[in-house]
Amino acid sequence: MSFTKLIGNERNKLILKRLLERGSIASTFIFAGPAGVGKRQFALTMAKAANCRRAQAGRFAHDSCDDCPVCFRIDAAAYGDVVTVEPDGQSIKIAQMRGLSLEVYYRPREGRQRFFIVDEADRLRAEAANSLLKTLEEPPPTSTIILLTARPDALLQTIRSRAQRLTFLPLTIAEMEEYLKQNYPRPPAETKLLARLTEGRIGQATAFDLSLYRQERRALLGMIELMAAGDDLFRLLKAAEYLGKKEKDDFEKSLDILALLQRDLFLLAAGGSRAAITNIDLADRLEELAPQIGLQRLSQWVEKFDELRAKLKLNINRTIATEGVLLESLESREYVWTGHC
Repeated sequence: MSFTKLIGNERNKLILKRLLERGSIASTFIFAGPAGVGKRQFALTMAKAANCRRAQAGRFAHDSCDDCPVCFRIDAAAYGDVVTVEPDGQSIKIAQMRGLSLEVYYRPREGRQRFFIVDEADRLRAEAANSLLKTLEEPPPTSTIILLTARPDALLQTIRSRAQRLTFLPLTIAEMEEYLKQNYPRPPAETKLLARLTEGRIGQATAFDLSLYRQERRALLGMIELMAAGDDLFRLLKAAEYLGKKEKDDFEKSLDILALLQRDLFLLAAGGSRAAITNIDLADRLEELAPQIGLQRLSQWVEKFDELRAKLKLNINRTIATEGVLLESLESREYVWTGHC
């Protein structure tokens, strides 16, 4: 993907294009920002723009054409002058950095500039970080090292001081919708929902299973409606059994979805705009439900489910624990306050 096609983080895009234009690419960069915001894509685009066969001509000046053999091969991770280093298990080991240190001093084999992209650089082991530091002390002009990290402060200060840092932010909802329209076209309602669920993180959007999310959300919203009505104890206990029988990871994912629904209901009960909620496709249904529950009951539910999540660190019976939370929700039925006079 070329700089022209990249959406968001415009300041970083401008900085990188100017460096390419001046021919003064720094030897080491730190691309910092939350997982999934596009750090790796920006690094690959920079590598493509520096090596693209058509980048010096016309409208592709200082950008990639996305159409020449070089661009295709970089996108396919098959270009010898663009190397990616990823954690080997739980960490990046010293052997990996020693290999990088040897490679970095070779001149480009095919292109104009070599790029070494170190993913999750905060997972460098101490000896590996020290090995990299030695390389950064005398960097060769024909190689660029890009460290990608969600935790830049976890890097050695001596590494941070030798690198140019760019901070990447999630896309706005509008930018995310535009990105999805261009790259992953789907019905408008799905695009709006996915843009909100992924919180501006492009990497999450490509892997998010929207149909699975909607299926689980349907069950959890039904449970919330049972809690709100409080008149069908049997079905409420069946809902607790359904949720409690999940494996721990799936149980936590369900709690995450439940928390999003509760947040949306809380916003609407407090008089907030429907445009601010995450589950935008359920706005009508949630707007009707929110005042029926009220702010006080919602606050109590959020507190109880937060307590349930905290107990997961212990070896609890998830079905019994969930039953307890749902039964306590019935006790709060008498407290219905919408927050409106």
